[in-house]
Amino acid sequence: MDITVQFEVDGELTTPETLADDWELAEMLEHTEASVRQQVAHKLDGLLCPEHGQPPRVRVSVQYASDAGQMELAYHVDTCCQPFLLRVVQALNH
Repeated sequence: MDITVQFEVDGELTTPETLADDWELAEMLEHTEASVRQQVAHKLDGLLCPEHGQPPRVRVSVQYASDAGQMELAYHVDTCCQPFLLRVVQALNH
């Protein structure tokens, strides 16, 4: 399964590695990435399209606003077909 996590901090794309000057934020993002990957992998464990045998691809966009201290996550799912997309979304929502 392909799980990608992208970070945007105050409107700028970034990675935890590029935040060496703010180790607390970098640590929070690293923890968030590990947690998100674990949750998605757990919810979609072994899920393959019954018709095509393909796994889903999930991209999680994490937006963090430092002034408000708020984080927002958005899940983007790519699948081989529409029926499998519905199954994957249902699995992620439970």
